Amino acid sequence: MSIDLEKYRSLYFAEAHEQLTALNRHLDTLADNPQDRSELNHAFRVAHTLKAMSATMGYGELTRAAHALEDLLARTRSSAESPSEITIRLLKNAAEDINVRLRRAETGAILQAAEERAPAETYTSTLNYLATDVRVRQQDLNLLLEIVAELAVSSNLLEHAALQSQDPNADAAVRNQRELVSQVRRLTWQLNMSSIGPVFDRYARVLYELARQQNKTVRVVTHGADVELCHAMLDELNEPLLHLLRNAITHGVEMPAERTWAEKDAAATITLRAQRSGDRVLIQVGDDGRGMDAGAILQAAYSQGLITREQRRSMNASAALRLILLPNFSMSHTVTQNAGRGIGMSVVQERLQAVGGSIEIRTELGRGSVLTLDVPRLVGLIEVELVRRAANIYAIPTTSVKETRVWLASEIAARLKNGSLNQEYILDVDSVEPVSTARLTNPAGISLVELTEPQGVAFCVDELLGKALLNYPFAVRAASIPILDPAVIFA
Repeated sequence: MSIDLEKYRSLYFAEAHEQLTALNRHLDTLADNPQDRSELNHAFRVAHTLKAMSATMGYGELTRAAHALEDLLARTRSSAESPSEITIRLLKNAAEDINVRLRRAETGAILQAAEERAPAETYTSTLNYLATDVRVRQQDLNLLLEIVAELAVSSNLLEHAALQSQDPNADAAVRNQRELVSQVRRLTWQLNMSSIGPVFDRYARVLYELARQQNKTVRVVTHGADVELCHAMLDELNEPLLHLLRNAITHGVEMPAERTWAEKDAAATITLRAQRSGDRVLIQVGDDGRGMDAGAILQAAYSQGLITREQRRSMNASAALRLILLPNFSMSHTVTQNAGRGIGMSVVQERLQAVGGSIEIRTELGRGSVLTLDVPRLVGLIEVELVRRAANIYAIPTTSVKETRVWLASEIAARLKNGSLNQEYILDVDSVEPVSTARLTNPAGISLVELTEPQGVAFCVDELLGKALLNYPFAVRAASIPILDPAVIFA
């Protein structure tokens, strides 16, 4: 087993255990309240995801067990009656069967990894394999953010007290405290962020395996591997991306003979692309396959009773394409391990909406399709410096902030003279243009937010409102507070 495959299998096992935990939670809630159809639907989707993940990894027993549970849940959903006690017991037994098979597969993978190493390396390599299952929980990161915010406030109070004390050692102590807080902020930020490159690598292997299973050939091209997102967002994207990749291979890519007949390369090209766009990230899954037929989608949706005759007549091609996002829509005539349930794209839509994201669909018959996920770079808590300029409130991530304070005109003049400030790099936070000399010489002083990067740059604001923890992106959008990210502004 290669080192890369070990890492990928480890991630599979970690995610499968999380899915099983969620499945049992839904079944327990269903047992307490059999009338709750939402828990039944959630359990069905988890079983579907487990089946797809296991099929991708080539674990036949796990795939069949998850498929059997999915079938049982499908029959339970289709019944007008609430599940009986016996039905729920059968569902729980099926879930436990998957759990047993999962642990058996995990043990086998660990033993295989150990056997393929030299004896001296076995203990260390096995520990490394297991260590990749250990994740920093998002709630722990959020707690750390709260502690860092409180530490910053405490540090500001200590700084003020030290300056009032006129102690000759106070200045050095204040500088040291400020630097320590800054380091903790940067470390917390680094713990919360990861590049999307390893995710793309994982899904490249998924694509190759799916193509092999269907006797198709693909090449995978990736762009933007260094784009960073928070761990929580990467976790939320796992299921949507898995569905898009399965669809690209199962529905988008033609068989080699069909591609050759259409004067295409026998090997299809799948493109995974990430691009930063302000405080959001665009993630694209593209293929050069057969494309989507808006007319066929429209007819299928009408045949399945998802739209009315009047809607079919009035709907344009763009709106017709979005019908694939409806629950229960499917272009497959049979149920297989990879398609036919009609829940994949609706799950993508729901998961994206839950984190403030959206999806765009572009396609051309015979040329392929591109699906673009527009998601926030961050989700959860973010520590910011709130500032005001005229009637506008802005939030600047504290990881980008070196220092904030009000400077008297005499102090600004001294800093300009000694070179620690350059007037050209003192920018108005609204226009991001150099401020006027008149503002710098204001007798009341000016409020500056000095940045860590680019070095020497400072934003000039009317008022420093202090630090805050915001639930991003929801609270930020609700309050109409834009995030000013220097890494984007000065890119």
